[in-house]
Amino acid sequence: MFTKVRDRLFAALLCLCLIPILVVSFVNYDAARTVVYEQYATSIRERLRHTDEQFSLYAQLLLDSVQRLANEPAVRSTEGQLALLPRSAQTAAAEKLFRDFQRRNPSVRNVHLLAVDGGRLSLFTDEQWMDGNVRVLSWYRDTLEAWHIAPRLLLGAEAGADPSRLYAVQAVTNEQGRPFAVLVAEWKPDLLERWLKTDTERHDCTLLVFTSDGHPLIQVEPESSGARLLVESYADVREVHNAGLTEEVRYDSRLNGMVHLFRYVSPHTGNTYVELLPAEVIDRHLGRLELILLIVTLLVVLFAAMETRLVARWMDRPISTLVEATEALQKGDFSIRVPVDGMEEMARLGNKFNQMAEQLDTLIRREREYMQKGMDQIVRSFYLAVEMKDPYTAGHSERVTRYALLIYDYLDDAKKQTISRNDLRYAGLMHDIGKVAIPDRVLLKEGKLNDEEYELIKLHTTIGADIVERIESLAHVSPGVRHHHERWDGYGYPDGLKGEDIPLLGRILAVADTFDAMTSTRSYRKAMTAEEAYAEIVRCSGTQFDPEIVRAFCRAYQAIAASMISSDAGHEVQKAAAHVT
Repeated sequence: MFTKVRDRLFAALLCLCLIPILVVSFVNYDAARTVVYEQYATSIRERLRHTDEQFSLYAQLLLDSVQRLANEPAVRSTEGQLALLPRSAQTAAAEKLFRDFQRRNPSVRNVHLLAVDGGRLSLFTDEQWMDGNVRVLSWYRDTLEAWHIAPRLLLGAEAGADPSRLYAVQAVTNEQGRPFAVLVAEWKPDLLERWLKTDTERHDCTLLVFTSDGHPLIQVEPESSGARLLVESYADVREVHNAGLTEEVRYDSRLNGMVHLFRYVSPHTGNTYVELLPAEVIDRHLGRLELILLIVTLLVVLFAAMETRLVARWMDRPISTLVEATEALQKGDFSIRVPVDGMEEMARLGNKFNQMAEQLDTLIRREREYMQKGMDQIVRSFYLAVEMKDPYTAGHSERVTRYALLIYDYLDDAKKQTISRNDLRYAGLMHDIGKVAIPDRVLLKEGKLNDEEYELIKLHTTIGADIVERIESLAHVSPGVRHHHERWDGYGYPDGLKGEDIPLLGRILAVADTFDAMTSTRSYRKAMTAEEAYAEIVRCSGTQFDPEIVRAFCRAYQAIAASMISSDAGHEVQKAAAHVT
């Protein structure tokens, strides 16, 4: 019956399967290239980080050794002895220390002590500083001036010496703490390669190291048998380094092709490590990836054709079993599960689904109403517990809630979007719930409270907030309970919040609570009239209350002013507010 439909459906489904397969296999080939590139990038960045740790450790060990040597008494006591011939006992002791230092540090080629008076002591003869002009070199003067600073590495070119060498330099002071010479330890560059290549493989990469101020420090070529200082300019690489670029692809004549540049800045020394990876290395891996993609694509196409044929056959079977399962689901059997087969009675299935959705919607509405009623009963039980403990303030929470909702109705729309009317109602009804924990001798005391009793009363805000916060469905209104006694000027309690730092629920309840308190009779004072309480609220705008909330209160008050000016103002305000809730 559905043979033609099945065949057409098979063709359509097969085309729909082939299109995304072709897109993934060919159009998104660049994505695969990016993945391979990121794999290389991650590996190289980790290798550069490891290289930096090794180099930093190696350099730090040398610098620490140089600093200890410079602080040796035998070295510090050579002041004035270096230019004398024959050598003194102090000079001989220093030479012995140099030999011991060189044996302990095989990476050191030579050690020099260059004095400001022109004297010089070297472990091995070296002609580069024999002319005594070292005293006019900037690095020499800088080292003496910064004698209290830790030793540093110096490039050979910067030191006015052999550019293929590195030096660790440190000022030497006499017993009075005055610098009189510079200790120079010459670092063997050929040992750097063993450190830089430990546990790493750079068969195809060139490594360049720059100092923190941009000077080239080290170059390790893939074909090199050892590390050496830069001889070629690598001007284009320095441009990338100085521009702060992290990665770039460009043509490099030395490597005869395109190269990827990876940059890592040491958090220890500030040195920058740049590794050059020929693009052909990545292309070789991409060639294998292309073959894998082709094989996978063919397999997926074959699999998709087989699966599509099966789907096309299945969809011509009647789906009455699915309709029956839907009817069972409507009756409440949510455990029923059946496969969807064929194309028959699809419209009927849609109708049944709509009926099911309507019934579920009705069920959800009823459940929400039931939960709302349950929540109202919980809240009412809480605030009735307060009124049973303090009958003198009976009805206070309901009146405060009515006034607060009246103010809410006159707020601008932007404020209304931040809190819901129900949240304000719950916060109002429970704002004094913390009073259940206040001792009766304080809560029911007639007359004014002393300072200690007042501090106890103030605890009802935090206690109430803690109680409300423990109720999962009401926890979000606890800020209103906690902060309804805060003041706009920051002199309220419990947290002394100021301005808009006070939650909106707390700012609204502050006005409503104060208005009801002023229009209610207490044991230590008579109730104010509504007009007097209104004037007091307006007077405290900007100090005790949020001006915007006061303006909403004024609009609400004016809307029911006819009720407020009656003989029993407080009662009439309560009645008027009740009509708008």
